[in-house]
Amino acid sequence: MILLLGEASDAIAASGNGGTTHAIVASGDDGTARAIVAITACAIVTSGDDGTAHAIVASGDGGIARTVVASGDDGTARAIVASGDDGIARTVVASGDDGTARTIVAIGDDGVVGDGGIARAIVASGDDGTTRTIVASGDDGTARAIVASGDNGTAHAIVASGDGGIARAIVTSGDDDTTCTVVASGDDGTARTIVASGNDGTARAIVASGDDGTARAIVASGDDGTAHAIVASGDGGIARAIVTSGD
Repeated sequence: MILLLGEASDAIAASGNGGTTHAIVASGDDGTARAIVAITACAIVTSGDDGTAHAIVASGDGGIARTVVASGDDGTARAIVASGDDGIARTVVASGDDGTARTIVAIGDDGVVGDGGIARAIVASGDDGTTRTIVASGDDGTARAIVASGDNGTAHAIVASGDGGIARAIVTSGDDDTTCTVVASGDDGTARTIVASGNDGTARAIVASGDDGTARAIVASGDDGTAHAIVASGDGGIARAIVTSGD
């Protein structure tokens, strides 16, 4: 059945043998398409007064969404979602008014996030396109890499952990790229190396501990880089050498 209303058609409906609606189109006075809907949905399109697409949805044979795109008045993509045959979202992208990506999420085959509900990649960028957060986790949900950068793109935090969730490396830098903290721990969570430097890159504290957590070397230097205290202890925590130098 085909129904026509108005010269610049206000409604067009075509139904199949079972009465299922396959296409519905409603256009404005100027003939611009306002809505296209397919009920075992094959396509849904809503456009603005200027014909710019505001929503596009394409679904598969089972009504599962394959692609969803929502764009602003200027045609910039706001949201893009692609899902698999089972309806599980694979990719979600939301961009700002200037087209800068705000959020990117990749989900695994079972639909939660990653193969076992674990997030594989999450990226959020600021208004200037600078990456703010990047997270990649392993199969067991343990974070592998976390990076947060400031407004000027300077890394403020980097964390890489092992399979058991134990931190392997933590780096925090100041706005001028100067390293402020570096921590690397062993498989058992014991700190291996800790470095804290001042804003000018001068080492303030360096600590290296053994497998049992016993301090092996501790160094603290002054603002001018001159060593003020050096301590090296033995396996039992007994101090072997203590050195303090002047400015």
